[in-house]
Amino acid sequence: MDSRWSTPGFLPLRGHRLAYRACGDAGGEPVVLIHAFASQSGSWDHTAQALARQGFRVVAPDLRGHGRSQWTSTYSLIDFEEDLSALLDALGLGAVNLIGHSLGGHLALKLATRQPERIRRLIIEAAPVPPRDVADAAALAAARAGPAWARSLHLLGGGRLLRLMLLRQFDVRAARTVLPELRTPMPAWWARLAGVRAPCLLLASHDDGLVSARLPLLAAQIPYAITRQLGSGHRLHGEHTDAFLAEVMSFVGNAAYAD
Repeated sequence: MDSRWSTPGFLPLRGHRLAYRACGDAGGEPVVLIHAFASQSGSWDHTAQALARQGFRVVAPDLRGHGRSQWTSTYSLIDFEEDLSALLDALGLGAVNLIGHSLGGHLALKLATRQPERIRRLIIEAAPVPPRDVADAAALAAARAGPAWARSLHLLGGGRLLRLMLLRQFDVRAARTVLPELRTPMPAWWARLAGVRAPCLLLASHDDGLVSARLPLLAAQIPYAITRQLGSGHRLHGEHTDAFLAEVMSFVGNAAYAD
């Protein structure tokens, strides 16, 4: 089984060009990997290769304004979500296994709540959990002001972000929309979580600030969710590769979750 990435493909979607890479068996069960904010599809190299060796068809897009994808004039969460939906349509993927990291995890949950029929299994890695209401937003703002929040500045990655900017592989203007949106109350999003039909694996570390602290709250809202906490840090698939892959392979290969 060839687990190497294909050369990047480009799809004209919704008025701009979205880049993606693929590997594995073209006839295999599809897995879509969604990267984090200020990252790109290459962050999934090890995960994609491992899945491809197991016979899956793996697709990983660069979100708009990231990697090789086109920079655009707008970067709202709904823009990212609709791009992903259009990508699934354009590639004819049907129902997929969806794995998302950080912002990618939030987008995966949004897609699963709006189009549950498109999701076979859902793996959410270290996703930010937005506030439920105004009171929750105020409590989270207070938490961010404390020392614990310093360990949770994962959406903007310091030197990594600077390198991407210098290489023109990330449009920093996206931060002006994405970060405030994730801190805005989302009562409708919370209400829709009960409609997620797919089995859901929620992954986080033990010390990822608000991501770790709010993991049980998120899990309680999703009917078929299980949680696992792995080591420390925010990028589990890079910092705890073996443990992350063990959880992923067990989950996507478990006959109990098959259609």
